[in-house]
Amino acid sequence: MIQKYGKALAAVAGAALTIAYGALSGDQRIEPDEAVQIAIAAATAVGVYLVPLVPEYRWAKTAVAAVLAVLQVLATVILGGLDSNEWIALLLAALTVLGVGVTPAVSDNGVANTQPRTIDGETA
Repeated sequence: MIQKYGKALAAVAGAALTIAYGALSGDQRIEPDEAVQIAIAAATAVGVYLVPLVPEYRWAKTAVAAVLAVLQVLATVILGGLDSNEWIALLLAALTVLGVGVTPAVSDNGVANTQPRTIDGETA
C-alpha cells in the first residue's frame, strides 16, 4: 500500500496533523486563519492523490504539494501574521512537502515516481 499510495498517505498525514494542531493548539478553537490552513492542507491531500504520475512529469505530485505549501505560507502570513503557532503550521506544511517528495507512489496507469532501473539498456 505504501509503495502505491505513499505520496497520498504522506499528504493525508500532513493534513491530519494540521487539523489536529489547529483544533488543539492555543484556545482550542479553529479560528478563521486556522480554517484556511486546514482547507489548504486538505486540498494538498486531495491534489496529491488526484494528480496522476506520467513519465514526463514524475515530480507532479510533489509539485502540487509544494505549490500548496507556498499558498499555505502566503495565507498564514497575510491572514494571521507570524507567531509561534503559525511557525508550527508552516513547519507542518514543509514536512508534508518533504514527505510527499520522498515517499513512493504508482499511479493507476502503472507509472511510478522513480525511473525504472536499466542495465545495459534493458529494464531491470
